[in-house]
Parts: sequence; C-alpha cells; structure tokens
Amino acid sequence: MPRRSIFVAAALNCLSNASGMPMKHTVCVCAALLSLLSAAAQQDELDLSQLEIPQAPEETSIPYFGIGGGFAGIFLFPTLDELNQKTQSWALGEFSAPLFLGGAEGFTAIGIVPNVRVGIFGVGGSKQLQRSFALGSTEVTRTAELSVSMTGLSLGYAIVPFRSFTVLPVLSAGWGMLTLELAQAPATTRWEEIGATADSLTFLHRLAASALFVHPQLYVEYAPLPFLALRLGGGYVLSSMGEWKQNRIARLEGVPSKVNFSGASAQFAIFLGLFN
Repeated sequence: MPRRSIFVAAALNCLSNASGMPMKHTVCVCAALLSLLSAAAQQDELDLSQLEIPQAPEETSIPYFGIGGGFAGIFLFPTLDELNQKTQSWALGEFSAPLFLGGAEGFTAIGIVPNVRVGIFGVGGSKQLQRSFALGSTEVTRTAELSVSMTGLSLGYAIVPFRSFTVLPVLSAGWGMLTLELAQAPATTRWEEIGATADSLTFLHRLAASALFVHPQLYVEYAPLPFLALRLGGGYVLSSMGEWKQNRIARLEGVPSKVNFSGASAQFAIFLGLFN
C-alpha cells in the first residue's frame, strides 16, 4: 500500500477515536496528522524525481572476421571488335563475350586494422573458334583460341550491416597475359614428316603479351554457416598491355591498342573457412 494511503487511514482512525476528546485536543491531533500527510506527500514526490530510468544500450557495429579460400569464377566482357577483324580475315568468324575465367582465391582479415581484408587470387580461361574445310584433297581444321589469365592481390574493407552478411568495396591489382593462337592441321600427321619448316597444311602462330591490370569491384558475401561463405560481385578491369611477341621470339608490331582484356566483370565464388 502507498505511504500516503497509510497515513490517510491512520488519520481517519485517530479522528474517529478522538470524537470523545475535548476540542483543544482534537485540534492538536488534526494539526499533527496534517503535518504528517504533507511530509509524506513531499517524500513521494522526491522519490519520483529521483527515480532513474535505465537507458537502452547503444548499438555497436559488428566487427568483421573472415579467413578462407575456395573457387572464384569471373565473367569478363572485353571489347573484341579489333580482335574479331583478325579472326574474320582468317575465315573463322567472331569471338563473343563473356569470357569465363575460373580459379582460386584466398583471403584473411587483418586484426590490427579493423574490417580490412587482404587476398590473393589466380584465374584463367579461354574461348575457341573452329572451322573444317578442304585444301585440295586434304581435310584440315583451323582454330583460333583466345585465352586470358590474371594473378594478383586484393585489398578490401568489410561493412557488416548485420551478422553473416558483408558488403566489401575491393581493389584488386596484378599482372596477366592475353594470348591468341591460330593453328591449322589435317586430321592425322606422321612423325617423320614433321620438319623445321611450315607447309601450307600445318602451321601454328602464337601471339601473346603480358599486362598489368587494376580491378575495382564490389562484393556482397553471405555466410549461411560459420565455415561457408558465398559471394556475388561486379567490377571493371583496366588493363595495360606490354610488348607483343609472335611464337615467343619475334616482336609483334602494329597491334591495335584495343586488343586487350579491359571490360566489365561479374563474379561468383564459394569459400570454406571461418566467417562471422
């Protein structure tokens, strides 16, 4: 029962008992009771003013942790117009985007710098054009194969809006290789007929150049289990081609500047490791 109600009940009880007392005594008793009631009311107000309401704890950001490795696949969309002009002159048609690159990637969070992650990766892939036709009385097959490889390091910053879900702006950089091979041969050949000079039926031209590249990307990763993480991402590859070589010997001049592997990219990956 509240303190004020106790004092009110006591006052009524005293007044009922004081009904037979002289007027002077009754007034004194009532005055004393009123003083007690006033003090009780002030005490109640003081208690309410001093009441502390607990504050809700402030939300803190979820720290990122991740270490793992697995398979990464990239769909690369380079500009192929200049390259296709060459393959068309070889009577082989055109390459089409995307070019799929598959490989491995590993990464780890840096404990001394919160939410920063470093990684290493290597991917590669190829596409082929092929045509069979007759040269005189011999059936031959002509092929052109385009291949791209990339190896490098990545640096990213993890943003964790809620547990198990991570958004990562990432900058990757490294070195790569672009290779175009033109080959032709009949269905069968003989060991003793292979000489040091090419003939009209069988030949191989290998055109290749190394390159430096940067690859800004944005990843979205989800860890459905503490040891499994899935990724979707996108970005853009910027490549700078080095010196072109033919058959690893001759310096190849006059290669158009747009023969490179620059272009938009889309990525998926699956990793095993430890993730939050």
